[in-house]
Amino acid sequence: MSICRFTGFILCASSLLLTPTMNFAADNSTPDKNAPEAARLVKVLNSDADTYDKAMACRRLAAIGDASSVTVIAKYLGNEKLATYARSALENIPAPAADKALRDALKTVKGNLLVGVINSISKRKDKQAVKDLTPLLSDKNTNVAIAAAHALGEIGTPAAAKSLQAALGKGDKKLQQEVGFACLMCAKSLAEAKDSTTAVALTTAVRNADFPENLKLAATQRLIVLQGKAGLGLLAEQLKSDDLKQFRTGLQAAQKLGKLSTSTLIETYPRLPEERKALLVAAMGTIHDPAALPTIIKATTGDSQELKLQAIFAVGELAPAANNKQKTQALDHLLAMVKQQDADLAGAAESVIIKLNSSQPSAEIEKQIDTSIRKLLESETREQQLAGIKLAGGCRLSSATPVLLQLVHHSNPEVKSAAISALGGTTSLNDLPQLIKLALTSGPDSPASQALIAACSRLPLDETAQALAGAMGGATNDQKLILLNQLAAIGGETALNTVVAAARSNDDALQNKATDLLGKWVTIDVAPPLLELAKTLENNKYKIRSLRGYIRVARQLNMTPEERLEVCRNTLAIAERNDEKKLVFEVLRRNPTPQAVNYTVSLLKDKSLNVPASATIVSWAERGTPIDDELLADALQRVIASTSNNGLKQRATQQHERISAQAKQSEKELGFQALFDGKTFDGWHGNEEIFRIEDGEIIAGSLTEKVERNEFLRSNKEYDDFELKLEFKLLGEKTNAGVQIRTAEIPDHHEVSGYQADLGTGYWGCLYDESRRKKILAGPPAELRDQPVRMNDWNSYRIRCEGPRIRIWINDVQTVDFTEADPQIPLKGIIALQIHGNLVNEAHYRNVRLREL
Repeated sequence: MSICRFTGFILCASSLLLTPTMNFAADNSTPDKNAPEAARLVKVLNSDADTYDKAMACRRLAAIGDASSVTVIAKYLGNEKLATYARSALENIPAPAADKALRDALKTVKGNLLVGVINSISKRKDKQAVKDLTPLLSDKNTNVAIAAAHALGEIGTPAAAKSLQAALGKGDKKLQQEVGFACLMCAKSLAEAKDSTTAVALTTAVRNADFPENLKLAATQRLIVLQGKAGLGLLAEQLKSDDLKQFRTGLQAAQKLGKLSTSTLIETYPRLPEERKALLVAAMGTIHDPAALPTIIKATTGDSQELKLQAIFAVGELAPAANNKQKTQALDHLLAMVKQQDADLAGAAESVIIKLNSSQPSAEIEKQIDTSIRKLLESETREQQLAGIKLAGGCRLSSATPVLLQLVHHSNPEVKSAAISALGGTTSLNDLPQLIKLALTSGPDSPASQALIAACSRLPLDETAQALAGAMGGATNDQKLILLNQLAAIGGETALNTVVAAARSNDDALQNKATDLLGKWVTIDVAPPLLELAKTLENNKYKIRSLRGYIRVARQLNMTPEERLEVCRNTLAIAERNDEKKLVFEVLRRNPTPQAVNYTVSLLKDKSLNVPASATIVSWAERGTPIDDELLADALQRVIASTSNNGLKQRATQQHERISAQAKQSEKELGFQALFDGKTFDGWHGNEEIFRIEDGEIIAGSLTEKVERNEFLRSNKEYDDFELKLEFKLLGEKTNAGVQIRTAEIPDHHEVSGYQADLGTGYWGCLYDESRRKKILAGPPAELRDQPVRMNDWNSYRIRCEGPRIRIWINDVQTVDFTEADPQIPLKGIIALQIHGNLVNEAHYRNVRLREL
């Protein structure tokens, strides 16, 4: 059945258990569709099927099961091999019956299986299970008792709290500790449910019990947070403790309390040693309460290096939310730090000033930052000037650009390098030409080129690209290479057009660079020009590179399935080498869609492509894909009939047998019934001089003589909501036929009136209104109508009518999704098979089957 079975069930199962419902999270199936499948899976569980099949049944029921599935699933809660799958299914079934089944199992399963059931109850947080779990707290099996404690903690009701508190101090040390942690879990849930009184009482009981230090500290932290303002005294007690662990517990609680704790932290700060002051200041920074800013600013002048650094960073956290007066004070202190000799403190202060500038400060603060940076730039002290340069770049101070452009010629290499780097942040569109000129004269890997990259990445795309493209005119070839790199880095229409123009040039170096850049382009708008270059370039090297870049777009970039398939079509149409053809089939293998299947099937007729096309189809079947079983089975049958590769033929045969059986079983379970027995017109009536039966097919028309008028083979029965499947084949130079649905017979007339799922040249897959409104109601664009169709060959048609909605698929590609808006249009009628009049053509129909909805 699968590779898993051959390599051992246990190995396969263990991997499946990790994400039991992963594949079904996006399942959009309707209950009507799921019900037959769920019933079939229940039958599997009730049968003598092997363990693997039952495991997979449970796994699928986890996604689609309901109350009706629970009883049979619950039978396996005591099965060593299937218990985990059964529990996973019950955990995910949204029905009270699943909860009851798990509670009932508490009385029947033992040992590790009982632990598993308790864990499932825990995940479902079944409040009714408290009375059943409570006795298990004293179970002789410690693992069972621990699981029960954790489950009660997760359930988190007052009743659960009462049971857990009664269990405190009982059992061995391991159990006692786990009960303590469960109490804290329960207290958290109670607090979230607004039952703070019970939560505080339970947490206090844990804190006062004889537990290890880590658990008592956890209880202390939780108690402070639960009590809120009333817990500030206990918070102060922890912060003043000589025990570092208690101090850290207090800080963690303060962070959870937020601004409510600020006053306590400020009050405690002066009494602490320097190393603890640093920790407290860091905590105040994470709380983001501007009320603490004066204390933190004062800390920037503390005695220890660590305290100063933490205070500087904390200023950066608090200042953005402060008022202008507080921000001004903070900036003054930060600027004083920037001027210090200590490189670490100065660097930290610079980074905070940059952060403050990026927080959209008021005009007053912006002016203060601008003025301060200008003073630093004009300083005669090199350290301060370097600090000003760094701040100008980090704060993106465009007014500093003229000064920086002067400093790029400074005699001091450090100042020069810093100024060039800062231009990446300060350069505006007006100054961009000067930075471009600097980069072009400095070389491709220079700091100026890096600054240009930084500037271009933040400036408006179109204007930046135009400036770079404009510089191409007077540039040398080496400089053009630099500009091409810059254009490719920013992208956009202007950049793309400029690089494409370089690829068309007669200069080999430019062609080499441009085609290389286009082959790495990161947006799909590069696809059309790459295809055109692949068709028109004379240099074969660059022609191949362009084609490979084109197929790379489909392999690596985010395209729609239709766009990706179009790339495959275009590539195979012009590819001369097998290397590029292989890349196309790699794309097809990775992206199975109905359209891709139909296209790959069409390639089987090409002897040079038959083997890779066959291998692609077989790989889809072997790997498992979302492709419809019928479509895939048909593709495999075509591989079997066409390929000369015996290995592929054998693999295709194996997969065809499996998938065909799946398709037949699925149709049977869904309730499809044959409307045509393959031998007689039983259930049908029509002109039997026009319609005939040959080799299990209904055939109408002729390839030598015209059919004089439209003719219809009509069902004796009317249908309203249904799903219809059949296969068709049209032969002739110009073809036209169709399948009537919800149609009325016109008395004493050869015509009928109603919806037609159209077939034939120019109308494939459309919904036409025959003899009524006489127009196409819906359908794909004219240029796409023949894409899913295998001309002069068998195709599948699926038509689904539900209420006013009609949907049509050809070879599993949807062509129509139409909803009737006119309430006067009947939603019930016969089904009929048409051959169009006044044409020399044949319409073949077979495998006509239907299920009523």
